[in-house]
Amino acid sequence: MILYNIIRLLKKLPGIVYGLTIIIVFFSVTANYFFTFVNMMNILKHASVLIMVSLGMTLAILLGKIDMSVGSVMSLVGVVTGTFLHRGIPTLIAICIGLAVGCIIGFVNGYLIGIKRFDYWIVTFANMGIAQSLALVISNGYTIPGFDSSFRFLGDGQIYGVPVGIIIAFIITLAIMNITYNTKYGSNIYSVGGNEQVARYSGINTGDVIFKTYLLSSLLAGFAGVLLISKVNSASPIAGSGYEFDAIAATLIGGTPFDGGKGGVFGTLIGACIIATLRNGLNMLGFTPPIQFTLIGFIIILIIIFDVLNEKYKQRRGGVRNEA
Repeated sequence: MILYNIIRLLKKLPGIVYGLTIIIVFFSVTANYFFTFVNMMNILKHASVLIMVSLGMTLAILLGKIDMSVGSVMSLVGVVTGTFLHRGIPTLIAICIGLAVGCIIGFVNGYLIGIKRFDYWIVTFANMGIAQSLALVISNGYTIPGFDSSFRFLGDGQIYGVPVGIIIAFIITLAIMNITYNTKYGSNIYSVGGNEQVARYSGINTGDVIFKTYLLSSLLAGFAGVLLISKVNSASPIAGSGYEFDAIAATLIGGTPFDGGKGGVFGTLIGACIIATLRNGLNMLGFTPPIQFTLIGFIIILIIIFDVLNEKYKQRRGGVRNEA
């Protein structure tokens, strides 16, 4: 009876969970010291930054839109925070200033897309360039190196052997899961993503939902930028470059499609862990970065195909039961 219940539970799991399990088993067999506590913590530590920026991307994609500015916001927030830290500003104040600057990008995104109804591709691409340019101007194109121990604790410290970055990412993930699943705002995100026009006719202030979502997306990207510069102990004006694409990949792997209204944060969490695990394992096997990118892309496609087939199988089984 217990075995039967376990099998039933395993059948209900999303296909990406099996994908992550297969990847871990594969690297555990092929790469020495992969499946160790230290390395698992290292994977989660690297995944924590991607998880935070991917959460914001997930919210945007749930709306049926996208936010291409998140990587540049990470760079901008990191540079602003690093600059103020080097000027002797207290850690908490420097972080708040950096996040505030990042939120300005989110405010502009939300206002133009949600209130003025501009195209989200054009707006977020434009702000991606603006934020990246500001990061380069503020830093004069140089990396800002070295921060004090109080700030480095965020990205490099540990609490009972668990990296602080993982704890922060876990807390923020729980908060976003609560917002999306247990609040009216979260329900409205799914409604707008499912059909924005119907949502508007049903009384939902769609512009307000879009505005808040883009503001929250930039805030989460800002947190990711702060954690990243704390982890690497330097603030590069291009530190966040490419994270927007990894965030999109994590979201899509997690089962949130571009057409919006479906999916959620839990899948994105697994998707981010898959990407971090692949990078770690392939690096341990000695693959160069170009080959890693190729293999990761190929494996991601296989995982998505497997997940789609798994969902179709579940729907078919459900249809058979209903007919019976």
